[in-house]
Amino acid sequence: MRAAIYQGAGQPISIETIADPTPGPGEMLVRVGRCGICGSDLAMTGDGPLHLPVGRLGHEWAGEVIEVGRDVEGFRPGDRIAGLPAARCGTCDGCRTGNPLFCEHARYLVGGFGEFMVIPPVAAVRLPQSLSFTDGALIEPMTCGLHALNFAGARGGENVLVIGAGAMAMSAIFWARNLGAAQIVVLSRSAHRADVLMELGADAVLGFDEDDRARIAEKLGGHPDIVFECVGKQGMLALATEQVRPQGTVLSLGMCQHGDPVVPAFCTHKEVRLLFPRAYTIDEFEATARAFDGGRIRPEIMVGETIPLDDLPGMMAALRTGAKKTFKVHVDPSMAPKSK
Repeated sequence: MRAAIYQGAGQPISIETIADPTPGPGEMLVRVGRCGICGSDLAMTGDGPLHLPVGRLGHEWAGEVIEVGRDVEGFRPGDRIAGLPAARCGTCDGCRTGNPLFCEHARYLVGGFGEFMVIPPVAAVRLPQSLSFTDGALIEPMTCGLHALNFAGARGGENVLVIGAGAMAMSAIFWARNLGAAQIVVLSRSAHRADVLMELGADAVLGFDEDDRARIAEKLGGHPDIVFECVGKQGMLALATEQVRPQGTVLSLGMCQHGDPVVPAFCTHKEVRLLFPRAYTIDEFEATARAFDGGRIRPEIMVGETIPLDDLPGMMAALRTGAKKTFKVHVDPSMAPKSK
């Protein structure tokens, strides 16, 4: 099989031929149908201080079960699934949160940028018949906004500001709208994304200049109750704490890899809650799948391109430097390379 391999900091990502995986007892062999490029894939294979482990890449994926090992229950060949990035033990203190990434014995599952994966059933959610692999590969990133709002204790009726226009921002907008936000304003440098952001549920899309920032409170009828920081660049947390109302909540989803100073005295004066949600629970993942099945999300408006595996290294480099601007990019490992 062919798969993308991360060689380590400063090294290019390579597409290599490796041994086909074989499912053992309690495991399933899955053919990957789609896998999305995540902002963390870009940040943690670049020049920042945090890096992914050397090896295979890709955690936003969906595919088809083609073989099950001994002792597998609940799945069979032909089932179409969306995969979670970690398998939980189900018994540790971390697992009691419902979030598999806090499992003390988690088995991390990456490899969606490749033709096949082996996973345990606990890391799979069956896709409803109405959903495509494109839908399935969007469930993982779209669940993050739901978890963030649940983590913040959102109850509906809040005024929301979303800083950014990428996948995390889209997830925040969609779930804020569906959980009953009063007004949603987005700050975006990407004018071409405004229509998509509005379709997902935004009430207004503004830019980052001073005039636009001054209009945020006007559009919301006051300072926002909740601010999502979805850019991950230095200065964005300070902007979020500047904009949020007293006793409001700032949710950091941008995962900035560098120091991003805020002024504690300023935050204390406003009694700001600054939260750093991570991933999601199994229940939230399944709730997102149901939202897709209910037709409340149209994936075609969020996916800009689907590329073959061979194009992944170049696409990641272009996205990381900003040379390429597009919506979510999906990889189809079965797609033939484009002719030169």
